[in-house]
Amino acid sequence: MTNGSKLDQPEQSSLNAEELEGAIRAIVVERDLQPGDRIGAERELATNFGVSRWSIRRALEKLEEHNEVLRTHGRSGGIFVAPKRLMRATPVVGLPQYLRTQGVESGTTVLGTRTAPPNEEAARQLELEADAWIFHIDRLRLADGLPLALESAHFPCDLFPGLLEKPLGGSLYEILETQYGVRKGAAVEKITAIAANREVAGLLQVSVGTPLISITRTTTLDSGRPFEYSNELYRADRTTITVRSDGETAHTSIDA
Repeated sequence: MTNGSKLDQPEQSSLNAEELEGAIRAIVVERDLQPGDRIGAERELATNFGVSRWSIRRALEKLEEHNEVLRTHGRSGGIFVAPKRLMRATPVVGLPQYLRTQGVESGTTVLGTRTAPPNEEAARQLELEADAWIFHIDRLRLADGLPLALESAHFPCDLFPGLLEKPLGGSLYEILETQYGVRKGAAVEKITAIAANREVAGLLQVSVGTPLISITRTTTLDSGRPFEYSNELYRADRTTITVRSDGETAHTSIDA
């Protein structure tokens, strides 16, 4: 009877931790891998170097600390060259615009849409009566093909008839501005930290319990009426938040 799995037991190897880190860096150089490219999986790296997955994980943890690699989980997970750091700043614009200006390819998977009455919090944030109806739009946002954020947005039906019939894979703000004449006023964002539950972890390709950055936003028209209430869950391993205040105006930026 053994005291632990082979995965958990360190093995004797000709490569120490620093040498393994260097060997993984060498793969990136030799294959001319770019940010977002896949390096491999823990198991295949361990096999290639003749070490245990425990040893590989130790090396990857160090590389991840220095933002050299990014690890994702799930069916399409693996070890990737760390993507570029991305900037998100106020005033709020669509995520594709942020990514486009930084040379990063954006992507969106629409997870679901529906029309339904608002819950108590959405009704309060959007200043709606209990008998009002809103559009719900749930999307997974990608940066260079890797999951970045999970987004749930809510909009009053009376302001945007036919919204769910529009192409929802790009910037919702662009749709609202160009097709509904929206002129944004103020946006208030509440930033907190939460742990990924099983459903969210699967979508963002992280482990259950992984820290996420939660951004809840209410945005108004220039007339002062709220038109958007949304929540975004960002992968904390790809996101750094900086808040800057200039006089009476506060700006929030996110390096993702």
